[in-house]
Amino acid sequence: MNQLKSQLNRLNVLQLSLFLLILGLFLGILCANVFKVNYITQIRNFKTDIFPRIVGNDIDYMGLFLYILGNNLRDFFIYWLLCITILGIPYIAYKITSFGFFTGFLISALTLEYGVKGLLLVIVYVFPHGILYLPVGLISLYKGYRLCSFIYRDNRANIKVIARELRANIGLILILALALLVASLLEAFPGAYLLKKTLGLFT
Repeated sequence: MNQLKSQLNRLNVLQLSLFLLILGLFLGILCANVFKVNYITQIRNFKTDIFPRIVGNDIDYMGLFLYILGNNLRDFFIYWLLCITILGIPYIAYKITSFGFFTGFLISALTLEYGVKGLLLVIVYVFPHGILYLPVGLISLYKGYRLCSFIYRDNRANIKVIARELRANIGLILILALALLVASLLEAFPGAYLLKKTLGLFT
C-alpha cells in the first residue's frame, strides 16, 4: 500500500488524470460484465417499450435544447465554483473517474447486448456534440485544477487571491460557456435526430 501511494505521489496531473480515467474505465467494464443479469432486463425493456416511443413520436427540439442547456450550465458553474474551494481537486478526480466508469459501462453493456450495433448506438449517442464537449471538458479540467492548485497550494487562500485568479480566467470561462451553448444545440437538434433514426434500427 505504501509503495502504491509513493508511486501515485510521483505522478504529474496529466498522468494522474489518465490513471483515474483508466481506473474508471476498468471498473465500468468490470461492473457491466459482472452485473449484467441485473440490468439486462431493463435494456431489453428499453428496446421493446422506450425505443419505439422515441421513434414513433415527434421530438420537442426546443424543449430538449433548453433542458440540456440548463443542465450543462448548472454543472459547469457548480464545477467552477468548487474549483475556488478546497473541494476543487477531489471533485475533479471524481469527475474524471466517473466519466471513465460511465463510458466503460455504457460501451460494454450495449456491445454485450447488441454487438456491433451497440457500438453504433454509442457513437450516435455522443456525436456530433461530443466534438465540442470533449475539448470543453479537457480544458475545464486542466484549468480548474490549475486554478484550485494555485489558490490553495501555491498561495494563501484569501478573497483577494481568489478574485484575482477568477478575473484572470473569466474570459476563458465565458468562451467555454459559449462552446457549451453550441454543443447543447448540436445535442438537441442534429444529435437527437440522428439518435432517433438510429434507434429505429433496434425496433
